[in-house]
Amino acid sequence: MLVARAIDDEASLLQNQGALDLWLPCRGQEAAQVGSATAIGDEAVIFPSYREHAVAVQRGIDGVSLVAQWAGRTFCGWDPHRHRFFPYTLVLATQALHGVGYAIGRRLQNMPETVVIYIGDGATSEGDMSEAMNLAAVESAAVLFICQNNGWAISKPSREQMATSIADRANGFGLRSWSIAADDPDDTYLACLTARRYVEAEQAPALIELRATRVRGHTTSDPHRTYRDPNELAVAETNDPVAAYREKLYAAGVVDDQWLATVEAQAGAARRALLEAFAT
Repeated sequence: MLVARAIDDEASLLQNQGALDLWLPCRGQEAAQVGSATAIGDEAVIFPSYREHAVAVQRGIDGVSLVAQWAGRTFCGWDPHRHRFFPYTLVLATQALHGVGYAIGRRLQNMPETVVIYIGDGATSEGDMSEAMNLAAVESAAVLFICQNNGWAISKPSREQMATSIADRANGFGLRSWSIAADDPDDTYLACLTARRYVEAEQAPALIELRATRVRGHTTSDPHRTYRDPNELAVAETNDPVAAYREKLYAAGVVDDQWLATVEAQAGAARRALLEAFAT
């Protein structure tokens, strides 16, 4: 979580300086991403959207490789097959159909794999997402949809997108679903582990809605303070999942100053690597 935040923060600064064409921050969603990625393990194939930076870090992708696409230097900075983490998809919900098709195809080849598809709440309002859930249910595809509901689809709040929860919408397509608050990585891990085990045991699709908080704008070019309530932003910044988890582990004696210093050094190295690669 700390390394992913360091990469995210430095990439945001680089975009503001013109070194990157675009950047979509994940600040506030680190617990949802790391908790879910840990529960998924290394074997499932992941189809991300465009904000799963902490998931990418969990899969062993370094910051320079992760950011290179956003600097226009490559179509994908990592080997999707080695990391089992496909390229980012900027067009909403297209990866949902790609992932379901991949799962069905691998089953037809007698090489079934668990597929995990990350989406945001806004993507669930796209037709591609409805088609993907319906196809997954009809074909009994071993797919876990992980929806990070951060409360906003650019400037449109979730409450104005739908009259029910995303988990309830998935039920309508015949998917088993869960909805949890995802501010603590331990709770997120346990819930996502249950969801993954269901998909693998039943060979059927499922969706888990991770209710998270968007601290920054949709992108670094999004003036989100013009349409968001200042009180909402203050609460979001106060309820920082990274700081809260660090304090939780420290209080429990799981980590100490020396361990934290080591991780902070790793985070600093990740930031310096980005500066050396892109701040030219």
